[in-house]
Formats: sequence, structure tokens, C-alpha cells
Amino acid sequence: MTHNSADEEPRSKQREAWDGDPPHRTAARERLLEVAAQCVARDGIARTGIAHVALEAGVSRPTVYRYFKDREELIRSVLLQAGLRLANDVQEHIRSFADPGEKIVEATLFTLRVIRDNPVLRQVWQPATFDANVLHGFTQPASITFTRVACSEIIEITRWDEDQAAEGMEFMLRMILSLLAAPEPHRTEQELREFLRRRLVPALRL
Repeated sequence: MTHNSADEEPRSKQREAWDGDPPHRTAARERLLEVAAQCVARDGIARTGIAHVALEAGVSRPTVYRYFKDREELIRSVLLQAGLRLANDVQEHIRSFADPGEKIVEATLFTLRVIRDNPVLRQVWQPATFDANVLHGFTQPASITFTRVACSEIIEITRWDEDQAAEGMEFMLRMILSLLAAPEPHRTEQELREFLRRRLVPALRL
């Protein structure tokens, strides 16, 4: 019988601690996050647990628990890190566009592209893995905060106040979620760009 629990002990030979290259204490948490991200990308979230990350890093489970109180905190930290990187990449990508409407369109397209291509984000935001928890988390405050970081130039140009910015980012996230969850009808990137110009831009009054 095959067990898929993320908490079971992986059956593999013991590796040397930290693969023979122990980091300084301040870098140890980041190293564990990198390893956990590799496990998520390769095996999926459901199959990634403390024991698997410890084995991959070549450390004991108590070492992982020294930096993350449980599996949930470890996985959440991996996803938060990926989300922040995405937000910074979006911010950089849309910098060359002057019009706020074009910025929001390109930010949406870029986000969709990265989520589909990034091995960690793809494990979460693909229709086959959507569940109530995933859907619930998509428009939570952390996601809206990341979107506000990504679209800070748009918020500055439009001079949206706090409520307008939060509502605008929520609407954008809901658009992205719908396009991920229900990708049909299929559109080329240019066709999707035109669709967003016709529908998303007017909805946000840009």
C-alpha cells in the first residue's frame, strides 16, 4: 500500500546535514524555504511535509521545527515568498507603460503568465487543485496587499484613496481568479489583452 501523507517519514537514505554546507543561523530559514519550494514544485503541496523538507535539506525534523512551528507555517511562508516575488516582478514589468489602463491590463496578463509558468504558484492556482481554502485565500488581505505592491504606480497615478485602492485590487484579483479557474473560451494573449481593455479597464474607471 502506498501512503501519500505529507507527514509520513520519507523512505530514503540519510543525507549529510545541510548537504555538507551548513549556513549561518540567519540564512538557515531561507535555505529551508528554498528547499520547501523545491519540494512543492516537484511533489505538490499535499505531498510536502516537515519530514520531506528535512530529508531534502539533510537536517533533522527538529531543526526544521526550530524555524517553523508546523507544516502550515512552512507552506504558508513558501507561498508568501512566492507571492511577494511575483508582486515585485509585476511592479517592474509594468513600469514602462505610461497609461494606467495599459498598466492594469499588462499586470493582469503578466500575473496569469507567471502563475501558469512558476512551478510553485502553478501547484496552487490551477483548476485541478482549487478547493474552498484556495478560493477563500485568493482575496484575503495578504493577497490584496501583494496586489497593491504590484500596482502601486497605478494607485499613485489614479490617486485612489484607501477604499478605492482596496476595492480596485480586489476586483483585479477576482478577474484573475476567474480566468485561472475557467480559462475557456480560449484566447490568444492578444485577444485576452483586447478583452481586458474592453471589460477590465472600464470597470475600474481607468
